[in-house]
Amino acid sequence: MAGKEPHVLTGKLRRKPREGSGPLRRKFLIGIALLFAVAALGFYGYMSHLLKQHTQASIADEMKRLQSLVYDHIDYYLTLNDVRPERSSSGHPETLIRALSLSGNVRAAYYGPDGTFQAESLPMDGGYVLVQSKPSPALLRSAASDLAAAAQNQSVVSLHHDRGESLAVLTLPVYALDETAGFLRLTADYTGTFRRDAVVLQSLIGFSLALWALLAALAWSFARRLTRPLSELAFAMRQFGEGRFNSLRIPPASSEIAVLSKSFEEMRGKLEEQMEALVAERNKVVALEGNRRSFFRNVTHELKTPLTTISGYAQILQAPDFDDPAFLRNAAGRIHRESGRLHRMMLDIIEHSKREFDAADRRDEAVRLEDSIGDAAEAMRLKAEERGQRIRCRLEPLVASGDADELRKVWDNVLDNAIKYGKPDSVIEAELSSVGAEAVLTIANEIEPGHRFEADLAFEPFYRSGSSGSKERGSVGLGLAICKQIVELHRGSVALTLRPAAVVLEIRLPLRSQVGNNSA
Repeated sequence: MAGKEPHVLTGKLRRKPREGSGPLRRKFLIGIALLFAVAALGFYGYMSHLLKQHTQASIADEMKRLQSLVYDHIDYYLTLNDVRPERSSSGHPETLIRALSLSGNVRAAYYGPDGTFQAESLPMDGGYVLVQSKPSPALLRSAASDLAAAAQNQSVVSLHHDRGESLAVLTLPVYALDETAGFLRLTADYTGTFRRDAVVLQSLIGFSLALWALLAALAWSFARRLTRPLSELAFAMRQFGEGRFNSLRIPPASSEIAVLSKSFEEMRGKLEEQMEALVAERNKVVALEGNRRSFFRNVTHELKTPLTTISGYAQILQAPDFDDPAFLRNAAGRIHRESGRLHRMMLDIIEHSKREFDAADRRDEAVRLEDSIGDAAEAMRLKAEERGQRIRCRLEPLVASGDADELRKVWDNVLDNAIKYGKPDSVIEAELSSVGAEAVLTIANEIEPGHRFEADLAFEPFYRSGSSGSKERGSVGLGLAICKQIVELHRGSVALTLRPAAVVLEIRLPLRSQVGNNSA
């Protein structure tokens, strides 16, 4: 009758789920391990391919930039030197390859029109260049094929890996008077780049192994948790089939899918915010790069005129048959003025750049604006009278916080521009008043009919404006750009408005906070 006793859950019955779940856990763990191994191998291969492509693309881009630099040097060199194919064996190649090694930090080798090696320069520490008469081993590996392609008016890049070095050799032709004057071969060292790629791949292998071990442990733990309810349910169902109702224990249902969906939505929202932030930062970088290119383009344009003038006079004065004392005096004066102009532009550029880094060093003192602006107007009065202009001031006694010397530069510059670009025989109005917690300075000057002026671009460095009939029109240099920097460093703002017959400049500065009756 013992077999007829009621069924009771014993210790042995509790261990049965573990016995039945072992194979399932092992299968789950093996499947996860194999899946991860395949994924890791695929990821390793993809990363290796991606690194190789990225490195090759980077080398190609750098070779293009190097080629552009080489042709700029060649054009400049051919302009200054009489280089002809029949004279390629003179001292010209050594001078050229030295300059290329210094500017590009690469090895530069020169070959004659017939493909014979002549010299190779190697950049050394301390800004020195070593010129040797024998080609380096990297040049010998693909000399024939590269020079043959270069002879067909092609630029060739070849990569060489030997003895732990990774070198890229750029081969290109040199033309003079539409004839081949020789060939240049430039060698750049990319050993560090390829070594970094190898280190990345090795680190990836180590990380994958560590991750695999961690994942195996986590998978085993997860498999136990995942299969335990199934094993218990299967055991309970078997007990139920045997009529042991008291042994039926079904694990409570969980809402993992709902939690996962909620987590995914949260992650998606965060990813969208991060993507918007990345796009905004990218746009800022693009705008900054555009401004940088525009700045250097304008600087180059501004420097070109005085340099051209100085160079022209210098060439005339160097002529063997030159004998004109009057012209000599005039040329010397003109060269002196253009040199001074270059000097002033350089000082403006240095000040413009330095001001971006010295904002924290600005003094903070009480500045009586009516006195500072009045002194600037008085200092500019004589220059205005030379053009038949008058400066009329209506200044309210106001006090602001800041650097008095810096603000004086602003007043001098804006008044000087009003005089220079204003209509002769006119009145320049300078008015200082308070609007709320701000001091507002407006400077208005009449302009000549037909004067072209873009108010939105006036504060860009070296902005050019004016009419064709004015001699003083041209670039405003860095003056207004520096003024804008100074005003913004004083937590103020500056704006320029163009009216039908006048230009109005408005500068706003916060008034100095007063304690009691003290304003200083």
